[in-house]
Amino acid sequence: MYLDCAVFENYRNIEHFPFSFDREINILYGKNAQGKTNVIEGIYLFGSGKSFRHAREKDLIKSDKNHSQISIAYVDAQRENKMSYRIFRDLSRETFKNGVKIGRMSNFIGNFKAVLFCPEHLSIVKNEPAERRGFLDSAISQFNRPYLSALMECKKLLEQRNALLKNYEKNKDSFALTAEILSEKLAADAAYITEVRAKYLTRLFALVDTYLRDMTGGRESIGFTYLSHIAGKETEELFDRAANLEKYRKLFQKDIQREILIGTTVSGSHKDDFEIRLGGMNAKIFASQGQQRSIALAMKLAEGEISKEESGEYPVFLLDDVLSELDRERKNYVLSELHGRQVIITTCDEADFAGISHAKKIYVENGNYTYI
Repeated sequence: MYLDCAVFENYRNIEHFPFSFDREINILYGKNAQGKTNVIEGIYLFGSGKSFRHAREKDLIKSDKNHSQISIAYVDAQRENKMSYRIFRDLSRETFKNGVKIGRMSNFIGNFKAVLFCPEHLSIVKNEPAERRGFLDSAISQFNRPYLSALMECKKLLEQRNALLKNYEKNKDSFALTAEILSEKLAADAAYITEVRAKYLTRLFALVDTYLRDMTGGRESIGFTYLSHIAGKETEELFDRAANLEKYRKLFQKDIQREILIGTTVSGSHKDDFEIRLGGMNAKIFASQGQQRSIALAMKLAEGEISKEESGEYPVFLLDDVLSELDRERKNYVLSELHGRQVIITTCDEADFAGISHAKKIYVENGNYTYI
């Protein structure tokens, strides 16, 4: 898969610009806060359906405009496709593929596939469980629609179940039956979500270990431990959805009195996490910042490899201001590993790409873009 072009209109500080991209390396460079990351963010909207910078949708619209729009043309194994993403000041949005309006975001995500790596992805290693769940959910959802649907349904069920728990005193007569129905549905979704995550992580870390060993000359090895309310000693135990379902049923029954007291669901797949272990030690605590950066990078390379295994073609790789964070050895490794794949890179330092002769280069200054 490769991105042929992207047209930005009234998006952040970009009034209008048609970008065209090379099938291999593309570099956007310039000083900080000029609009480089805006391009990466806009492209990644088509992969994830939301801003990776956690921006509100109204913030994606140029300040003096009523709406913004990005349109892309990309080529996959079957054909050339066109997609559009429109955002309006009233917070509504419209999405299209090949001229046909897409009503559900679950039908929008997964068409255009992209892997993003930005400095904030160090949080996958060192921050809270929500960051790691977010990484998993974004990566898996791009190729597994049933998983995305289960996530969305799980979110709704949690909201309903939490509302029921908070209003226990008002709903005592109907509470038991309603709680049983919601808990059963939630257990089914959670059993599936945990199964898919456990299988994905097993595949992912087999690749991550290979990348990290290559990156460090065999000096470092890596693994993971799945953390869940229903996890046993071995991750493979979570591959059994029927067993997961029974465990979640018992868990929801056991916790119900405590949940009534505090008014929220205390356990489930929405609490899942995984511990990254570097040389057998918790990387969150014992890995240096350089090691954490290498781990996050290896995870992103592995994410792209699994995407290819699932779809038959590589996704587009989006590297936002990461080369400057790497030493020369790791920088060269990244660029060599991404050979033959489309890469769109942003950087402030021209020295980062001094040795790259075949690349499309775009200079960025105050929302203006110039091909060099």
